[in-house]
Amino acid sequence: MKYIRIIPSLLLYNKSLVKGKNFKDHKNVGNPETICKALESQGADEFFLIDLASYRNEKKFDLETLKKISENISTPITVGGGLQSFEEVKKLFNFGADKVYFSKLLYNNVELIKEVSYTYGKQALVLGVNLIKKNNNYFIYENMKEPLYYISKIVNELKIGELKVTFVDREGTGSGLDLNYIKKIQDEINAEVIFEGGIGSLNHIKQSLNSGVKNLAVGNILFFSDNNLIKIKQYLKNNNFKVRNW
Repeated sequence: MKYIRIIPSLLLYNKSLVKGKNFKDHKNVGNPETICKALESQGADEFFLIDLASYRNEKKFDLETLKKISENISTPITVGGGLQSFEEVKKLFNFGADKVYFSKLLYNNVELIKEVSYTYGKQALVLGVNLIKKNNNYFIYENMKEPLYYISKIVNELKIGELKVTFVDREGTGSGLDLNYIKKIQDEINAEVIFEGGIGSLNHIKQSLNSGVKNLAVGNILFFSDNNLIKIKQYLKNNNFKVRNW
């Protein structure tokens, strides 16, 4: 049975979890180990854990915190942020990662991604595309290229396990996903896609799933509203969506 996946999206920065808006203005939201244990008890299907300091090239990935989290939960963790070498990737798996996530690396080191896929299998790899809107057109956040052709190209060439698409302009705003552009992406590629950026209400989640989305990464709705994963999953169950029990 194929379940809808609701995946907490967590940003790690200097031993704490933070959340922001449009990839900036981050605020501390709590202790990583405590929050992950609580979200697991609520029925998290997986976790995304991105080290913001590593992504910004301020320091190496916080392996110590990853180890503490992974030792206290059994839910699969996808981990990323500023990875530059195969040795760094090996350490992530050794310290508890179940999958690794690449976004910036797509633009300067495709060979490393291929090496990771060959060594660990494509199921251990998630590639990320961050989108930003300018003058009513979308572009890739890191290099301002047109995204649809590029997304199709990397999916076909790298034979990835999963793709995560984040709407930077909507991230943290609670304005909902861009469902029209999501349809264009889904029409263009044949791969498992996780969408993030703008989910602010239960109705946003329902609208997304009704439009064909199968996997959602959520963040601010868990920290800055009266919703939690139990409430979200019960709502989806009441609306006849298949969700994993909690």
